[in-house]
Amino acid sequence: MMRVSSELIRKYHLGQCTPEEFAAVEKWLNSTEEEEQKLTGQELEEMSSNAWKGVSPMLEQEAKASTRLHKHITRYATAAIILFTVGFFSYRTLSDNFGVTGTEQSIVLKTINTQRGEKRSVTLSDGSTIQMNYETEIQIPEKFEGNERVVYLTGHAHFDVVRDTKRPFIIYTEDTKTQVLGTSFDINTKEKGVTEVIVTSGEVAFSEKDRADNLVMLTVNDRAALRDDKSIVTDRVNAARVTGWKDNRLIFDGQTFQEIINVLEPWYDVEISVENADLLDDTYKFAKENPSLERVLMQLSFAGRFEYRIEGKSISIF
Repeated sequence: MMRVSSELIRKYHLGQCTPEEFAAVEKWLNSTEEEEQKLTGQELEEMSSNAWKGVSPMLEQEAKASTRLHKHITRYATAAIILFTVGFFSYRTLSDNFGVTGTEQSIVLKTINTQRGEKRSVTLSDGSTIQMNYETEIQIPEKFEGNERVVYLTGHAHFDVVRDTKRPFIIYTEDTKTQVLGTSFDINTKEKGVTEVIVTSGEVAFSEKDRADNLVMLTVNDRAALRDDKSIVTDRVNAARVTGWKDNRLIFDGQTFQEIINVLEPWYDVEISVENADLLDDTYKFAKENPSLERVLMQLSFAGRFEYRIEGKSISIF
């Protein structure tokens, strides 16, 4: 097995690795903490700020390939939307935050919440599952009744929906409606004024809640976001990496340190202060499964050449 050294990681970020070397570094970057210990402490300390910074050449290639695929399927988008709208959607009149009115109010919903530092998996009466990220709320019925399966979401969750062609599965947020027959996808309302959907399998219809004509059809690796101005923008992503949080994988691909802090604080239920504001614009690459906070800070500090201090739930970076 090829040994990963600080020199090999340097070549990786300069784009000078052979395919075998590239695969070895990618495997190491996604390894467990125990496997990572195969590098000596001296080698870890030798890693410069380039060790985890930037986006890998492979991801750039994936992005180019995804763009070509997206151009190919765009030709069929308009026809697909029309057919799906006619044959698949049955909109209801809505009110309040999620829009339950009339006889629908007789359906008893239970509310499930997660707090900072908490994730939770919920199995629904039809066998579908919802994996809730931190600071998220869902409202679900004890049992699905009628010809629709309806769930309400605030926050961030991943849905794995059991297929039922006779009963579409619908998720309402404050501003959007996501409808499927059976597939898996991610919905995130955490960014103010934005609701985002990422598809990990199957096909998803995503629309503004009260406008059936403001609709996009999405397939695997498609991402769509409804903005403040009610426009829907779409692009292509590596869905497996972007939704890695559901498997407790902490993944950053070129995010700034400030963006990383915004994730780490609720993920670990801590408060992070940074004395040197210049550090906040640095970008990093990082991917670990079930990482401890200490491990995350140690690796980022090697890359960013900063020091840190942990005191309970308070982290100081200087």
